[in-house]
Amino acid sequence: MENNRFTQDEQVSKKIILSIVGTGMMSFCGVLLETSMNVTFPTLMKQLGVSVSSIQWITSGYLLIAALVMALASYIHKRFKLRNIYTVSVILFILGLLLCVFATSFPVLLVGRLIGGVATGLTTPLMFSIINHEIPVQKLGSYTAVGAIIISMAPTIGPTYGGLVSYYLGWRLIFWIVLPVSLIAAVIGILNIEQHRDTLRPKLDILGFAWIAAAFILIALAFNEASTHGWASTGFWLMLVIGLLAVGLYALHATHTKSPLINVKIFTYQPFVFSFLAYALCQLINLGMSFLLPNFGQLVLGTNALLAGFLLLPGSVLRIFIMPWGGNLLDRKGPSLPILTGIGCILISAILFLSFMSFLTIPLMTFFYVFFSVGFSLTYSNTLANGMKQLPMHLKDDGNAAFNAIQQYSGSIGTSLMATLIAISQMNATGISTKQAIARGSSHDFILLIFMAVAMLGIQAWNFKIQKNQIVK
Repeated sequence: MENNRFTQDEQVSKKIILSIVGTGMMSFCGVLLETSMNVTFPTLMKQLGVSVSSIQWITSGYLLIAALVMALASYIHKRFKLRNIYTVSVILFILGLLLCVFATSFPVLLVGRLIGGVATGLTTPLMFSIINHEIPVQKLGSYTAVGAIIISMAPTIGPTYGGLVSYYLGWRLIFWIVLPVSLIAAVIGILNIEQHRDTLRPKLDILGFAWIAAAFILIALAFNEASTHGWASTGFWLMLVIGLLAVGLYALHATHTKSPLINVKIFTYQPFVFSFLAYALCQLINLGMSFLLPNFGQLVLGTNALLAGFLLLPGSVLRIFIMPWGGNLLDRKGPSLPILTGIGCILISAILFLSFMSFLTIPLMTFFYVFFSVGFSLTYSNTLANGMKQLPMHLKDDGNAAFNAIQQYSGSIGTSLMATLIAISQMNATGISTKQAIARGSSHDFILLIFMAVAMLGIQAWNFKIQKNQIVK
């Protein structure tokens, strides 16, 4: 009983719009809390007595759990009613939030964030599932942009919000203030989410989930090991290799089972694959920037949490205007113009950060980040929309699950990579101060971001060549 709405003239109902608003607000709250904690890391390290390699798990652990839950999204959306999924996510979100509010130790705070990760892992794919199934294909770029604004604004507003609240009110109020917003989102979503698809009883691919979980966890732990013992660590390479092997074993398993967790047939569509890879790199760069810049402002430039958080605000606000315009541009002109232009801006901004490393100030970083946000706004949602357009309807849920899982996991890896390079620089800080070591590690981070932007540019240029050839044929 699929409710297809893929005609040019059919209007999107008010209930569908409100269901997107409700699920989007809840997803926004989850991601906002995740990134608002980045700016509190120096404070939490002192109060809770943990290192930078440990405290980053507040973000990395959250993203890892969210990614694992998102890997289950295709199964969950087929098996359970959408409103019930949303209700469970609301309950978990509030439980995790309250644990964080009353946490007196790092383990309790971490558990609260992990529960919050489960909630976001349920909510974000739900929002995009509603968009992909209920929005006409001719309007998909614009509505995907709206969804992307919700989840991409939060990582950049988060540090500003976190810096402002923690500076004046203390870090626990970061959670209290979000509570009423999440309750409003809960009411909007529960009252408006409708079931236009029959629920099924697919078999849960437990072995497939085990392979995905092993891959995600081992690769994340590998970077944590590197941050503690360096790149030459046997543990790092062992966990990394086994994690990559688990990816291969899942792919092999998925081709030999009737009900795979994520149908690997989505990866037989080349334009989808290239969009998927570029999307992962784009989110990795985005979360890497939102971790790196506020911490650089505090630990290197010596500014307070308030100013460090505010440096991302202008770029964040700009995304509200650029991203819908970029989505509309995709709907009218196709994907290559906005996406390639956006990647070019991302690359230039990373080069500017590295080139002016010795002269960076909060105003200059703010200006460079505005330029980055323009590029990100043109790239992020359009890459997702273009990738999803390449799939037939029966694979939409699998594509949605894959995109959402990699969106969270690449963010986790991005945060871990930035933290790892800084931690290794501190370990090798012979004859230099801690501030100088962090600055050196940050320069290595910017170099890595440049390489990733170049890779993204190459992937998408090749992708559009393939898509153009397919149209010609």
